[in-house]
Amino acid sequence: MTPLRAFRKTMTVLAVALAAAVGLGSLPDDAYQRWQLLDGTIHSNARWIYERSRFDPTPIDVVFIGPSRTKAGVNAPRLARALAARGVPSNVVNFSLPENGRNIDLSIAQQLFRYKKPKLLVLGVIEKPSRFGHSAFKYVADRGLIADPGYLADADYFSDLVYLPFRQARLFAADLLPGGLGLTKTFEPARYRGSSIDTTGSIVLPDGTIRDGENPASAAELSRGVKKLEAGEHPPLLSDALADFEFGDERHNVAEIVALAHAHGAEVAFLFLPYFTGPDSLLEQRLYDRYGPTLNAGFAAPHAEWFADYGHLTREGARIVTDWLIDPIASLLSSGRPAG
Repeated sequence: MTPLRAFRKTMTVLAVALAAAVGLGSLPDDAYQRWQLLDGTIHSNARWIYERSRFDPTPIDVVFIGPSRTKAGVNAPRLARALAARGVPSNVVNFSLPENGRNIDLSIAQQLFRYKKPKLLVLGVIEKPSRFGHSAFKYVADRGLIADPGYLADADYFSDLVYLPFRQARLFAADLLPGGLGLTKTFEPARYRGSSIDTTGSIVLPDGTIRDGENPASAAELSRGVKKLEAGEHPPLLSDALADFEFGDERHNVAEIVALAHAHGAEVAFLFLPYFTGPDSLLEQRLYDRYGPTLNAGFAAPHAEWFADYGHLTREGARIVTDWLIDPIASLLSSGRPAG
C-alpha cells in the first residue's frame, strides 16, 4: 500500500469514527436516568438533588452548593428549623457534592432553577479554587454544556467529550429497555429521602466502610492531612492578566451561576469553610465580592476538636458553624444583606 493510500484509509477510518461519535453523542436521554449514573459512588446524592428539584413540590428557599467542605459543614434541617423559628423562609437544602470543580455546581444550579425559585443561593468556596472541573461533571451535565463549556481553559474538555458518546448510548438504551439497565424512569416516593437531608456526620463509602464524621481526628492524622494538602498546593502560575485562563472553571462558572440565580430572582452569597489551621483569606475574594457577600467561617480553623479530618468538620463542628449561619442567612433573606 502506497503512503498516499494508507493516509486516505486512515483519514476515512477517523472520519467514520468521528461521525459515529457525533451520532452517539446526539442520542436523546432521560434526565432522571442521567442523574442516577452516580448511584453507588460518593456522589450518590445526585439522584436526590434531581428528585428534590423535579418531583418534590416543597419550595426551596435557601440552597447550598459547593464542595465536600460545604456538604459536611452545613446541617440544612437544623438551619431550616432555626429560620422557621424566626419567621423567615425556611426550606433549606444542601446540594453540595464531594470534590472540587465548579462546573458541576453550574449543572446543579441549572437543574434547580428549572423547577424551583430559591430566594438565596449560597456557593461554598475554599482558599484557592481548583484549576480543573469536577470528576462527575461528565455524568450528569447536559450534553450541550459538555460540548461547549463556555471557556477555553477547560483541561478536562477532551476527556469529558470522549465519554459523551458512551454515556448517551447507555442512556438511550436504558430509556428504551424495560429494565432500564438499572436506571429507572419512574419516581418512587417510597424510596425518596425527604425534602431536606442532613449531609453532616459519618458517611457510608461505596465499599461499605464508614468514614467517621462524628469524632475529631487525632492530632497526628490532622497534621498528616494538612501537610499533604499544603504540599500539593501551588500558587498561581500565571499573571493576574491570565487568571481567567488559569482558573477558568471557577471564574466562568461562578459568573454563570450568579447570572442564572439573578435571572430567577435569587440572591447569591458565598460561604468559606477553612481546613484545619488553614488561612481565612481567599485567592478569589475580589471575584466573589463582585457578586455578593462572603460568610467567612475562618474562626473554625484552629479548633482541632471540630475536625473529623484535615478538611471536614465533625457533626458537632457543623452544628457550631450552622448555628453561626443563622443570623446572616436570616438577614440575607430579610434584606439581602448579612447581619453585622
